[in-house]
Amino acid sequence: MRPLEGIRVLDMARFVAGPFCCQILGDHGADVIKVEKPDGEPARRMPPFAGEDSLYFIAYNGSKRGITINFRSKEGLGLLRRLMTAADVVVENFRAGTMEKMGLGYETLAALNPRLVLVSISGFGVRGPFADRPAFDEIIQSMSGLTSLTGEREGPPMLTGTYVADFLTGVYAALGATLALAARATTGRGQWVTINLLQSLISILNTTVSRYLFLGESPQRQGNRNPLIAPGNVYRASDGHVTIECLAQEMWEDLARAIGRAELIADPRFVDVLARKRNAEALDREIQAWIGVRTAGEAVETLARHSVPCGPVLDIPGLVEHPQVLANETVARVEYPGLGSVPVLAPPVRLSGETAPRRGRPPRLGEHTDEVLSEWLGLDGAALARLREAGAC
Repeated sequence: MRPLEGIRVLDMARFVAGPFCCQILGDHGADVIKVEKPDGEPARRMPPFAGEDSLYFIAYNGSKRGITINFRSKEGLGLLRRLMTAADVVVENFRAGTMEKMGLGYETLAALNPRLVLVSISGFGVRGPFADRPAFDEIIQSMSGLTSLTGEREGPPMLTGTYVADFLTGVYAALGATLALAARATTGRGQWVTINLLQSLISILNTTVSRYLFLGESPQRQGNRNPLIAPGNVYRASDGHVTIECLAQEMWEDLARAIGRAELIADPRFVDVLARKRNAEALDREIQAWIGVRTAGEAVETLARHSVPCGPVLDIPGLVEHPQVLANETVARVEYPGLGSVPVLAPPVRLSGETAPRRGRPPRLGEHTDEVLSEWLGLDGAALARLREAGAC
């Protein structure tokens, strides 16, 4: 039995963070119901496409069933309220105040269903001057401080290559939901979990922000160089690049021996971490001279034999074919109507035995509406027909 089997989750979220959160819950056994408007959530129309289906939607909406509800109709809103009364967890990412305007604020829902866990995801939080503004990942990256730290020292600020704020917030939201469920097992009551993209992303800048708060230092862009230690950088090989990170003295000494330069260990410029940090450019030149005449594979193998922390810089084709990625079974396959067997990223959290996660396929639009309303609310065919006639679903 998987850890969240028997837990009912309503996924009312759109785009990445909320759907990613719910996918995690579904991977671990929760019955996740994707609730969409009759014309579907906007992510279904986001490129890239495989045929007529959005890979963007498929990537974040596995392990779910799907229903459609017309929130704008009185009957549809009433139906949604009934589903929330039957749910254990509701995940939403509407703008601040939207749930209250719909008559579905936490206090109202808690009165209907005291055991409900409501997870509200926002861009900036539920209060403050930006609370009601729309926010997407790139905006949050820019405001979090991350973009100011990314890029070459003399170049412009740079965004990252993926939706780091969305994914991190999705993970935190899944954690918040499971913590609230654990607390409910003791107290018998649910609670309101609030999480926002800005605070989530700031949380991983902990050391960088702490340098300013404690020391008054404002960290600047360093390119690929680690601002705290040396050596720590990306070096150019004859056919690619290699990253090295030596966080401890013995790692640096292993590196010096690996490149045949043991005399550098006693060099006053590199004798300890502070000296190496002051002379990082000179140290990088010594390492680059050794790596530059070797392939990335040759350099990594030599360094690894000396226990030096290192790895090749992989592009996406190289990543999916790398033997370590294959050994980790990072890519799974699910059946999707019209596309057959499609590749998706497997759940990264692995539990043993029957508790192991499983990635289910994403739902087609409204695919399970009758099935879910029958299971969750006990509606028969006549009741379902009346709801459809009223435009509720």
